[in-house]
Amino acid sequence: MRLPTYYVPVLVLATAVVSLLSLRVAGAPNGSIAIQAGAFALAALIATPRRVAGVINALDARWTSAAILLLACAVLFVGVEIDGARRWLRIWPVLLHPASLLGSVLLLALARAAGSTLCAALAGAAVLCFGMGNDGAASLAFALGLSGLLLGERTHWKTLLPLCVLAWCLAAWGWTRPDTLAPVPYAEEIVAQAWAVSTLLGAAAVVLLAMLPLPFLPTARDACKRGAGYALAGFWAGLVLAGLFGNYPIPVIGYGASPVIGWVLALCLVRSRSP
Repeated sequence: MRLPTYYVPVLVLATAVVSLLSLRVAGAPNGSIAIQAGAFALAALIATPRRVAGVINALDARWTSAAILLLACAVLFVGVEIDGARRWLRIWPVLLHPASLLGSVLLLALARAAGSTLCAALAGAAVLCFGMGNDGAASLAFALGLSGLLLGERTHWKTLLPLCVLAWCLAAWGWTRPDTLAPVPYAEEIVAQAWAVSTLLGAAAVVLLAMLPLPFLPTARDACKRGAGYALAGFWAGLVLAGLFGNYPIPVIGYGASPVIGWVLALCLVRSRSP
């Protein structure tokens, strides 16, 4: 099943408009709104399906997993710490959240080499580093993403099942730990803030938030790509659920450049891999 060529650009544009309007009514600083707009513009500029497909196809799954593992280690050991949480790397003047930025790429690399013990070990170590930074949202996203990958790649259960168990243990640990970070209205509470100002805007934010994982499911209709489709859908569903039920940022609609770029990149991966 192929998505219409206009589907993704229209979805991204609508999400960008609703996100920026929601940030405005939630009282976000002008600098944060500018960063969010810049993230959408940058993603639209660099993340074309053809360009993304060329880069991804040229990357080896093991080297990709190893590079993301190094980045996850950097977050854990030298990343920015805020109230006991290490989830970010500072690239002046922006705080990047590598788990949401590159989580889809890590899962795609694992999907391409689901039977590789080395790739699974590298991916598992990266998931562990992200989880150890007290990031329950990322751990839940990886748990659902890896469960989706296992569902689609059941023949490789010996390498994928241990990763699922690890991710779910990290998610349980992250969600039972106290979160000392104070909620930011235009990040964690943006849907409620938008709804309080405008029912129409709030409803649009809810609908678009629910649609974040949906474009990845058509890829799962292809038996050769089922694992990747389920994995990406699960990953973004996890970030959405974490934002709705925990003290974590609402992805893409709420403030944050990393989820915006990561989501658009993942959408382009779906388009480039669709049959």
